[in-house]
Amino acid sequence: MESLYFREGGIPVQAGEIVVARLKGGPTLVRCLASPTPDAKGGGRVRVSVGRNREAQLPSSRIVLATGVVASDADELDEFRRRSEDVASDLDLSEVWDVVREETASVSLDSLAELLWGPASDAARRVALLLHIERNPLYFVGYGEGYKARKPAEVREIESRRQREAERTGAVESLMGRLSRGELPPEMTPLEANLLGHLRGFAVHGDDYTRGSVARELLQPVAGATRDLQRLSFDLLVEAGVLSADEPLELERADIPRTFSPGALAEAAELDLDAVLAQESREDLTDLPTVTIDDPDTRDRDDALSLEVVATQDTTTYRVAIHIADASALVAPDGPLDRDADERMASLYLPELKIPMLPPEISSGLGSLHESEKRPALSVLAEVSDDGEVLDWRVTPSVVRSDAALSYEEADGVIGGADHPLREPLIALDRLARSLRGRREERGALLLDRVEMIVSVEAPDRIEVKVLREPSPAREMVAELMIFCNTLLAELCRRNELPAAYRSQPAPDLAEVPAGVADGPLRRYLMFRGIPPAAVSTSPGPHGGLGVEAYIQSTSPLRRYSDLIMQRQIMRFLESGEPLYGRDAMASIAQRAEEQRRELSRLEEDRKRYWLLKLLDQRRAAGDDTFEAVVLENQPQRPALLELTEYPFRLRAALPDTCAPGDSVELRLHGVDLWRRTGQFVHLPGSG
Repeated sequence: MESLYFREGGIPVQAGEIVVARLKGGPTLVRCLASPTPDAKGGGRVRVSVGRNREAQLPSSRIVLATGVVASDADELDEFRRRSEDVASDLDLSEVWDVVREETASVSLDSLAELLWGPASDAARRVALLLHIERNPLYFVGYGEGYKARKPAEVREIESRRQREAERTGAVESLMGRLSRGELPPEMTPLEANLLGHLRGFAVHGDDYTRGSVARELLQPVAGATRDLQRLSFDLLVEAGVLSADEPLELERADIPRTFSPGALAEAAELDLDAVLAQESREDLTDLPTVTIDDPDTRDRDDALSLEVVATQDTTTYRVAIHIADASALVAPDGPLDRDADERMASLYLPELKIPMLPPEISSGLGSLHESEKRPALSVLAEVSDDGEVLDWRVTPSVVRSDAALSYEEADGVIGGADHPLREPLIALDRLARSLRGRREERGALLLDRVEMIVSVEAPDRIEVKVLREPSPAREMVAELMIFCNTLLAELCRRNELPAAYRSQPAPDLAEVPAGVADGPLRRYLMFRGIPPAAVSTSPGPHGGLGVEAYIQSTSPLRRYSDLIMQRQIMRFLESGEPLYGRDAMASIAQRAEEQRRELSRLEEDRKRYWLLKLLDQRRAAGDDTFEAVVLENQPQRPALLELTEYPFRLRAALPDTCAPGDSVELRLHGVDLWRRTGQFVHLPGSG
C-alpha cells in the first residue's frame, strides 16, 4: 500500500487504512480511499468513505488517529467499528484517572491505553479509548497532543450535574408517560411539580410564557402529528385533572388575582362601622323612603333611591335623593385594601364566578346598602320640576337605610301597578326619569336600541342565557337617575375646579344609518359604528352620546376603583374644601382605570362567548343545530358577518353574493371549537 504523508503536524496514512476523523457528529471511524490532494495552504485533503456509498473530502487536520489497520471494504470497517464500540461501552477510567490525576502535563493516548491494558493494547482498544474519552469527558479532557486529568472538584461537579440530568430525564419520562394516560404521579416530587408548572404556564400563556421552550421540549415526544403544542398541553392537563375543561384561562392571562392579601383581609375585619355612622359630618337621611333596585342575585348594592313628591294646585315638584354607598369611608387611601383594589381596578363578573374589587366583608357586607341596615353614603339631593328642570341640588355625606331591596322584575311589577308600600314613590321615580331622559334627548342624547345578554352557569351542563330585548322600566329608571347623579357630581367638580376624571364623547355620526332600516341587529350594528369612543380627561367636556355638558363616573365605588377615587375626592372636598388628589394623580389613575376597564370588558365578553358556544354545541349534539341569523356585512373575498336572531352573538360564515345586509338566513352549526372560541356555521341553501 502507498503511504500518504501530509504537511508538518499531519498524520501519515495509507489508502484503505481505518482512521478516526473529526466530523460534525464527533470522532468517527472512516476508511481512506485515495491519495491526498494538496490545498492552497500547502496542506492536504484526503478522500474517505464515511458510510456505505458515501464519500467526503476532508482536510488532513481532521484526521485525529491513524490505526495502521487496512480494511479492504466497508464490511471490514464495520467489523472494526463494532469491536471498538463494544470496548468503548464497557470502559471505566476511574482507576486510571486516580493514578494520573496529580500529573500536571498531558498524557498521551498510548500511555493511557498501556495503563489500562498493558502490552495487550491494540488498535481497536486505542480507538475505543479515544471514543470513550471524547464522548464521556468525565475524567479527562483533550489537551494539546494528549489528554489532561481533571481536578477532583471538576469530576464531582460533572457527576453531580449528570445525576441531576438523569433525575430530570427520569422525571420527564415518568411525568409525560402518566400525563399521556390521563394520570398524575401518585406522589409528586418537587422536580415533577416544577415540570408540571411549566406545562401549565405554557397551556395558559403559550408563546408568551417565559419558559415555553422547556414545555415544548417536554411535549415533543408525545406530540405525534399535533402542531398546536399549547393546546396539547392544555388537553393533557385537563385529562389529568390539573385544569378544568372550562378553565377560565383569560383570568390568568390578564393576571387577575382571585384572593385578597392578608393585610387587606385584616383591615376589612377591623373596620368599625358604628364609628363611621357616628361621624358628625353625616346627615341622617334614614327617614326618607328608600329603595335599592338591582339583579336578584346582587349582593353589592351600591346605590339607592329616595323620592318625595311635593304637589300644589299649580305644580308638582320632585325631591329626589340618589344615595351612593360610601366606600371611601371604609377603604383608607394607600392601605392594604386600597392597594388590592388598585391592583384589580374593578369587580369582574363572569358567567361562572364573580371576583369583587373589595373583599366580601365590604363589597357585600358593611359597604352594601342592605335592606333595613344603616349604611354610610354620599347623597345627591335635588329638587326637579315635573318637566325635568333642576331647581336646586346639593351633595352631602349621609347615613341611609333601605326600606326594600327589589329586583328589576319586582320593581317593574310595582311600576306597572302591583301593590307595594313604595308603589307611589316608585311610580313617581319612573315619571321623573322619563322627564330627565326627555331633556337629554332634546340636547342630542342618543337612546340606543340595546340588547343585553346575561349568561349564568350553575354547572357545565346547566347554562342559562337570558336576552333582554325590551327596555325594562326599572332598568331605564335606575340608569337615568345614575346619569343624573353623575352629571350633578361632574358639575360640582367643574364649578369648584376640583380635579376629576371626566368622560367626554363627540356627538355620534349616524349618517351611515339609512332611514328605512328597521330596529334590529343591522340597525344596532350601523349605529354603533357611528359612535366615537369616549375619552377620559381631567378637563370637562360635553358627552354627546348622553347629551350632557360634563360627566363623571362615581356611582359604583364598591365595584370600580376610579369611582372610589372620585368619591374620595368629593368627600374630602365636602369636609375640608380641598382636594385629596391633584390633577396629575387623577389623570394617572383615570388612565390606568380606563385601560383596565377595556381589558376586563373584553375578558367578560370572551367568557360569555365561551359559555354561549358551549350551550350551542350542547344543542347541536341534541339535534338542535339550525339557527336563524341576520346579515350585517357580506363583502367579496371574505366570510360574511352575521348576528344570530336568538342571541346577540356575532359570527362569520360563507354566504352567496346574493345575501345582502339585513337579510335573514338559516345556518347549520357543524361544530364548535371551544379552544379557539369559534363555531363552524354553514349557510343552508334556499335561505336568504
